[in-house]
Amino acid sequence: MKKYINSISAFQFFQLIRYSTLILVGIVFTKTALTQKAIGEYETFVFLAGAVSFFWLNGLLKALLPIGMSRDNSKTNVFSALVVIQSFSLLAALLLLVFQTFFSSTLLNGKPVPELVLLVVFVVVSPASNLVEYYYLLKKRNKAIVIYALVSFSVQFVFVVLPVLIKNDIQLAMRGLVLSSGLRYLWLLITLIGNREIIFSLSFIREHIKLGLPLVVATLLSGSAQFVDGFIVTSKFDEATFAIFRYGARELPLAMLLANALSNAMLPAFAKKELLTENLGQLKQSVQKLMHFLFPLTAILLVVSKPLFPVVFNAGFQESATIFNIYLLLIISRLMLPQTILNGLKISKPIMAASFFELIINVVLSLIFVQIWGIAGIAFATFVAYLFEKIYLAAVVKQRLNIGITDYLPTRIFLIYSAGIVVIFIFAELIF
Repeated sequence: MKKYINSISAFQFFQLIRYSTLILVGIVFTKTALTQKAIGEYETFVFLAGAVSFFWLNGLLKALLPIGMSRDNSKTNVFSALVVIQSFSLLAALLLLVFQTFFSSTLLNGKPVPELVLLVVFVVVSPASNLVEYYYLLKKRNKAIVIYALVSFSVQFVFVVLPVLIKNDIQLAMRGLVLSSGLRYLWLLITLIGNREIIFSLSFIREHIKLGLPLVVATLLSGSAQFVDGFIVTSKFDEATFAIFRYGARELPLAMLLANALSNAMLPAFAKKELLTENLGQLKQSVQKLMHFLFPLTAILLVVSKPLFPVVFNAGFQESATIFNIYLLLIISRLMLPQTILNGLKISKPIMAASFFELIINVVLSLIFVQIWGIAGIAFATFVAYLFEKIYLAAVVKQRLNIGITDYLPTRIFLIYSAGIVVIFIFAELIF
């Protein structure tokens, strides 16, 4: 088994299981007596928790990987990272309480924040629980990542869907989600205590924040686009429409998860500047392997999604298929990874600038396109903005590091594949 599990594949597997759990929960929900409004409430709960925490959590986690091991490489700095992340969690929870009226009146079209107290608890415990898989990644305990993924997300699935199957109660499902996050948090504490990793390092915290803040800002600017998209939908449409948008706006899980996992797993390698040429070659080879799998899979999904969506979910989610098809096109930008090189070399300011441009483009185009194509226009704007960001970063890598895009991306086959799925997308939308 060890032959097939390395840091990259283990982390990719973890992210795949995480996302598969979300999809399976959605499928179960649509097969029960839950209304689209009730499903929309659950999606709003998860959406709001992500909106107040995604940017600083992802930025700090990315900063952790290049600097996560202590100087003697026998211990990690995960406990110190926990202190930082927990501080941000408490602040996010406080801001959620203070600005609940703003969320309700402005961003949720007058609808109340769902299960506010429970949401605050979720925001406090959920972000830090993400450190478990990063601890295993830093320690190169690849098998542990796989086992943890299977156990923790099986528990989450059961805790979330059982209340719906037994009592048709979406509020109990939210409590199950929070409880599963609490158990992950407990797992983290037991792991750190059991491995004598309760080590506080003020110097690490300073370095973590110094490196992480530009990445936090970059993630805020870049990742905000999807949350701004969501808030545009919640402010202009009802909860049922928001559920339709959310079920479609998930792109190809494999493309996002495998590409992100590849990028994150290679960050520690790119931190070693003397191995830059070797790491560029490994990145290019890994991307090429993903392309030969993900592009054909994307083409198949583009063709079958419209007839398949009403079967997998229900007839009320037919419109989600078009949103899903547009998000499938994001594979083009997902497999361009110039940010991996910059992050690994601790060059974070260009990423922040690119994210700012992406956010502006996404918001402006979303507000324009929603008037033309409805919620599908918001998805089109996301595709254009994401592609621009990657092209901009590729230009920065070339200018600052003299590393051409052909050094880390098999461009010829990439362009052929990209053109092919655009043609298939047009064909699928016209035929169905």
